[in-house]
Amino acid sequence: MESISEQTLVPADPDSTWRLITDPQYFQQWYAFGGAEIELVAGGAMVLRWDEHGSFPATVVAVEPGRRFAFRWLPEPGDLVEITLTSEGAGTLVRISESGALEDAATSAMAWRNSLSLLAKLAQA
Repeated sequence: MESISEQTLVPADPDSTWRLITDPQYFQQWYAFGGAEIELVAGGAMVLRWDEHGSFPATVVAVEPGRRFAFRWLPEPGDLVEITLTSEGAGTLVRISESGALEDAATSAMAWRNSLSLLAKLAQA
């Protein structure tokens, strides 16, 4: 099993950051640019879309408001993505970890780094 982890400091409190991470209208602005459907309960369905890559289903694994959001890519046992939020000063430290049989760990890490950069910019808007 492989794992990657990326993090950034987002200039917003954990509650505001939580909304950016779990509300589909914001999620698609920093990660799933073609659209996102998120049923925000453990066991809930997710579909993330990219115009150039297509649609990817996932299942919500954990929902801890303001602290942790996790999902698993389908089909089972797909890679696990965990997003944790930790209050840090006036901001929130956001850490994204992905583990499993990563197809291309370097590309995944780069994609999460880019997405975290976009998330931080979105929080400033």
